[in-house]
Amino acid sequence: MKSFVVLSLIAVTAVPLSAQFTTHEGTSLPRSVALGGALHYGAPQGEFASNVNAAFGLNGYAGWQLGNSPFLVRADLGFEIYGSRTRRVPLGGGPLGLIRVDVNTTNNIFNGGIGLQAGMPGRGVRPYVGGSMGFASFVTSSRVAGSNQSSGNAFASSNNYSDGTFAKTLYGGFYIPVGSKGGAIDIGARYHFNGEARYLTDDDISFDQNDNPVLSPRFSRADLLTIQVGFSFKRR
Repeated sequence: MKSFVVLSLIAVTAVPLSAQFTTHEGTSLPRSVALGGALHYGAPQGEFASNVNAAFGLNGYAGWQLGNSPFLVRADLGFEIYGSRTRRVPLGGGPLGLIRVDVNTTNNIFNGGIGLQAGMPGRGVRPYVGGSMGFASFVTSSRVAGSNQSSGNAFASSNNYSDGTFAKTLYGGFYIPVGSKGGAIDIGARYHFNGEARYLTDDDISFDQNDNPVLSPRFSRADLLTIQVGFSFKRR
């Protein structure tokens, strides 16, 4: 946590310092833009690991360089799926019972944040570290689709349960340049301090004797460690 505090202090002081990166005419120097996206595997930590086995997802970011400094102000968005189950059921009673549909329920985490990163894609292998503050949203939703391939598009969906938390993230990794146009392979890890949240797993939805759903949310810390591989691009 001490490292996160240090990064936050740097973020606060770096913006006014960036104003010093100007020409004698008072015109700001051009700022490079970095963009990227990655696939990642998530390993639940602590109490969360007792309830969830793994998560899979993707994330994307946009970063703005502060003058000629090695710092980026970076904004991230991402999501993970940590559970999914499909149930085949009748569409309804009477004649509708002849039609079978698939009800697919997924457990998701949506997250985002803004912070500061030191290091960016370049001409050689470049390490980077950073931290951000933002949110984590835990959402369980269901969608209904036809049970055969020709009619597999969902025709109804609904959120079953959701909860949101304030979240902090620390991350680091390496940019490995590819070609000469500013592209780089991005290999890194992120620790998501998601705090305490209420959420559902695959085992937390049951049905009573009238087939009405019964939700039994869990409450615990929901920290997550993700390992990612992706691609980044920095405009020179």
